[in-house]
Amino acid sequence: MGKKRLIRHMGMTMSEEEHRQWHEKHRGQRLTPEEHEKLMEHLGASEEEDRKWHEAEGVPPVEAPEPPPNGQRVNCFAIGGGFIEYCVRQGWLIRRGRARAAKYYVTEAGRTALAEYGITKY
Repeated sequence: MGKKRLIRHMGMTMSEEEHRQWHEKHRGQRLTPEEHEKLMEHLGASEEEDRKWHEAEGVPPVEAPEPPPNGQRVNCFAIGGGFIEYCVRQGWLIRRGRARAAKYYVTEAGRTALAEYGITKY
């Protein structure tokens, strides 16, 4: 048996047989957006390279799923900030300072209450 001929495909180096097997196994399957993103990261392919490959191969790009009906994207920092304000009103946190200079300190009541939300590290 001689050396296996290695080929380079989409940033990966593999034998022709490995290449054939991978495509045979995945023929006709669509990757989820998460699987596609992970694969592109593994391959080191930029968004531009990925877009060009899809255009050249005539394969529709993998798109993120649509948001649920009536769903709205949220700013997680706004929700976190709202929860912090709630904690201050409940007496679970004490605020010192204002705006970006604000510092928060947990009270004994806060330790117990926040633990119910699974928050035990500060």
